[in-house]
Amino acid sequence: MTLAADVRLRLGTLQLDASLRVTSGEIVAVVGPNGAGKTTLLRALAGLVPLAGGRVELEGRTWEDPSRGLRVPPERRPVGVVFQDRLLFPHLSVVDNVAFGLRAWGMRRRAAHRRAMDWLERVGLAGVARARPRALSGGQAQRVALARALAPAPALLLLDEPLASLDVEARRSIRHQLRTHLDAFRGPCLLVTHDPLDAATLAGRLTVLESGRVTQSGTVEEVTRRPRSDWIAELAGVNLYRGWGREGRVEFGAGAALVAPERVDGEVFAVIRPQAVALHRSRPHGTPRNVWSGQVATVDGRGDRMRVRVDGALPIVAEVTPAAVAELDLGRGGPVWVSVKATEVDLYPV
Repeated sequence: MTLAADVRLRLGTLQLDASLRVTSGEIVAVVGPNGAGKTTLLRALAGLVPLAGGRVELEGRTWEDPSRGLRVPPERRPVGVVFQDRLLFPHLSVVDNVAFGLRAWGMRRRAAHRRAMDWLERVGLAGVARARPRALSGGQAQRVALARALAPAPALLLLDEPLASLDVEARRSIRHQLRTHLDAFRGPCLLVTHDPLDAATLAGRLTVLESGRVTQSGTVEEVTRRPRSDWIAELAGVNLYRGWGREGRVEFGAGAALVAPERVDGEVFAVIRPQAVALHRSRPHGTPRNVWSGQVATVDGRGDRMRVRVDGALPIVAEVTPAAVAELDLGRGGPVWVSVKATEVDLYPV
């Protein structure tokens, strides 16, 4: 069962034009900056926002195609949705919340109740079946929302920031349980998240959405190793530059350039990992092929590693030890020299 979607619509200032394909049993995380259109994309697939153009198709059955005047309403699409704010019905008990979708699809009350209880057993909440949603913790409510989405055996599962409203401990527990249930789900699944850890642990592939467009897609390793935008580079925690390659040298304008181990001619991206950046108070001597001066802009602590941003002709972030920060007295700012070995510069075409 494959989801093939070409979603085109305008909503306020957002112009969404995104295509994606998700196969059976595949979990794809949709990531991107705020306002990129991630939630709107999920709402369009669920039929809650009409398309202006494009098409949504699941296993050869067309759900929406404006060019043909075809649109299957939301209530007739076999879609399970988990929203960030869960949207449980406050006047219904937990078991009736889970049974709601089953009843909407025509299942008799007793059978719907039995299946709802079965799902509450699976998510470990059979003991609160008669409670109202207001009596639940955030983690419990999210598990109820997941059970409600999965109970009708949907063909497509859409998760919109399912862990965003939980505290750290609840996120860890629910993330593990969610992974177990997603592994058992046989249809395509789309997960919107802003958390790199959620994307890396729950999804097999990333789709990056920026300003309503898909800018990159691939496995977590593929996307983070060779990012194609500043936002993705920040997500991956690497330094990304765009310049012009010629005979093993990349020029960026204003006299800034890098030497790389490989020759890639034409417009290229250059990536440098912060861990590969060395800082010095005086100009270094020795093997590094790339040496330039700059000014310490910020020093931020991250556990046993410190990230130092250096401004200059080629701004860069270095990751060093607290001992190096103290030894070089980087906290006071001032001028520094940056060195990067040519072998640490990764080039690839734009």
